[in-house]
Amino acid sequence: MLEIALWKKQLKGGWSKDDAKRQAGDREECRKIRSSMSTVANKKEDEEEEIRSLIKLSKTPDLSGNDNWTQMTKLDLFQAGLSTLPSSLATLLPNLSILFCMKNKFQEIPEVIGQCPNLQMISFKSNQVESIHPNALQEQLRWLILTDNKIQELPSTIGRCKKLQKCMLSGNCLERLPPEISNCHNLELIRLASNKLTEPPMELLKLPNLAWVALSDNPFLDKVAGGATTGDELLHLDVWDEDTTLDDPTVGVELGKGASGVTRRYTTKMPSNHNNHNKNNSISTKKKRAHPDNTSDDSSSTPSSPSMMITVAVKEYFSTITSDGNPQEERKVSMVASSLECKSLVHVHGRTPKGNLIMELLKDYKVFANPPSLESCSRDTYPDDEQCSETRALAMVDELLTALMKLHQHGICHGDFYGHNILICTKDETAVWLTDFGAAFFYEPSSEYGKLIQQVERRAFSHLLDEIAALLPPTTASSCQDKIKTLSSHCASMTFEELHQKWTELK
Repeated sequence: MLEIALWKKQLKGGWSKDDAKRQAGDREECRKIRSSMSTVANKKEDEEEEIRSLIKLSKTPDLSGNDNWTQMTKLDLFQAGLSTLPSSLATLLPNLSILFCMKNKFQEIPEVIGQCPNLQMISFKSNQVESIHPNALQEQLRWLILTDNKIQELPSTIGRCKKLQKCMLSGNCLERLPPEISNCHNLELIRLASNKLTEPPMELLKLPNLAWVALSDNPFLDKVAGGATTGDELLHLDVWDEDTTLDDPTVGVELGKGASGVTRRYTTKMPSNHNNHNKNNSISTKKKRAHPDNTSDDSSSTPSSPSMMITVAVKEYFSTITSDGNPQEERKVSMVASSLECKSLVHVHGRTPKGNLIMELLKDYKVFANPPSLESCSRDTYPDDEQCSETRALAMVDELLTALMKLHQHGICHGDFYGHNILICTKDETAVWLTDFGAAFFYEPSSEYGKLIQQVERRAFSHLLDEIAALLPPTTASSCQDKIKTLSSHCASMTFEELHQKWTELK
């Protein structure tokens, strides 16, 4: 437009040397503007190409052919060889809500993460992360997964994450937590196993909504009874070495596989020295135990005669760190828990020569709840038509409260007390089992931090009580629901022993 105006002036004869100089300057200015606009356009094209390439690497549905990326909410970049993210991520993917970057080469959680206004869930599990950019942590974050890295400290900006509900930090190098963690009032679940915590994280344990915590394999717990042992030293478990096939995965039938290991079914002969060892073994088999198939300890699930064939479950534990922690810690706690003579805890018969646990085989069972969804984050989910009978509800409260009381009396925190870790019998409404000790750990019950840990686990128990009460059918007498809700209301102020006594009175 400037050039046109000068051209018109020249036609009218009003042209001067100053006008010529001005024209030259204006032309140079126009050239700079055009150059700048070209640079901006090229930069935009480069940024779009970066995002397009990123989407092509994603395991999520391919939207690379559609440049309207505002509809993209999830990006899964599993094992894509990445060490950085485009700076335009927040601008070109404004509605990104979930970002998975598992098994890449990141050494730092990048700043651009915090610029994504709707990003609620991020995972950089099993990278090479040593640090977190302070601005990567912002208020919108709900779910943070940084398991199996080399992180030495959390930035103080973790205190901004007031919506954070779930935080997975097992398998890092954290020696302490910043005091700003006390601002994370909505935090309900945290995993800190296999770190280098030298002191109990008191500010964390005081959070008002914390209900699930994993702390195993940290230095501050090494002096706790059971904390630095293998478990075998505590229990003198029978070694079933007469049948070497119990360690052969090709012989067993796989029953299930999780992050911590795989469980298989085997049929074997009870070792000839089993009864003699059990006389001095802290895991007693004398007490009759109810099984899902309505048999007791002289059944095929629990050995009683050296000549009988029995069917057992054998769990092989992996050595790699999981989101909950070290699988070998789970193995150890499972052995000790079995010694507590509680029928809702799975019985351990012994171990194989390679150290795998030989356990009772459960039959006719189902999982009580479904795990949390992406939407519920830290809370279990149930089918819309799910119901729980009064008989089952009362039995569950009775047995699970007894199990938790005994565990904490012996300095064991389950750490993952959820409905999806509870098995119920399909043939006997009074039979229930608390399983999965992947997040469990030993602690000192009489310590100040121990009292906080008990309070955390009672909060988890309270959540389950509320869920059970909500599943009672409308036809059930309100008195049952009232009893369970009353017990739930006392979880914040009473110990497990006091809750057990209160439940006895309520029944």
